[in-house]
Amino acid sequence: MDISVFLWGLFAVLGACFGSFFNVLIYRMPREMSLIKPGSHCPDCKHKIAAWHNVPVFGWLFLGGRCANCKRAIPVRYPLVEFLGMLLGFFAAFLAGADLMKSIILFWLIVTLIPIFAIDFKYLLLPDTITIGGILLGFALSFFEGSIGWLSSLIGIAACGGGLFLFSIACSKALKKEGMGFGDVKLFAGFGAIMGAELACVSLIIGALLALLVMIPYRFFAKKDMQSPLPFGPFLGLAAPISYLFGNDCLEMLLRII
Repeated sequence: MDISVFLWGLFAVLGACFGSFFNVLIYRMPREMSLIKPGSHCPDCKHKIAAWHNVPVFGWLFLGGRCANCKRAIPVRYPLVEFLGMLLGFFAAFLAGADLMKSIILFWLIVTLIPIFAIDFKYLLLPDTITIGGILLGFALSFFEGSIGWLSSLIGIAACGGGLFLFSIACSKALKKEGMGFGDVKLFAGFGAIMGAELACVSLIIGALLALLVMIPYRFFAKKDMQSPLPFGPFLGLAAPISYLFGNDCLEMLLRII
């Protein structure tokens, strides 16, 4: 079997599994509930969900979209998130070709967009599972062949996390209100750990441009207060895989302009 096809299937399955976990994360994290206890259960009758009923996408189809115990309808968003995770996992491996390291990195950067978008847009929160998880994953990967190396990863964590933290403090003092959330700082530090400081900074620039292009027209037409908090995590997260794939080209273009 061609290694690329194997990776496509592998990361598609992993994406569906991550989607199943993200369903738990999206529901429990804003409610300050444990992600471990209790185990998967029906929110209505509290009946524990059997392992074979918890298989991503197929479990919902097997049950006919209803709880095995109380027969209450299970929202369709659960299999949709799992299916989206599967599609994004496949897409990440497809973009990476036969490169395992690149597949892992793109998988993380792309699939984690699901909880970043779902939670930050509604609650203005970013889960530590994703932000700190990105820092730990990036540094762990830095010891393997094909990565940026552990020193570049450490520099990326310190420069990106520390730099954005200081910027946030400066903005808070200048504007006399809370600046960038600490969740964004940790998310950016994770990008520094994964792709290094230079490409992470490119993602910050792209994310800021995306936020301006989307949120200013939205607030104008929706008549939202320009002083209300802005969820920056989704834009920064969306910019990360773009920077990872095309950041070097962007840097070369910028240097030519300068």
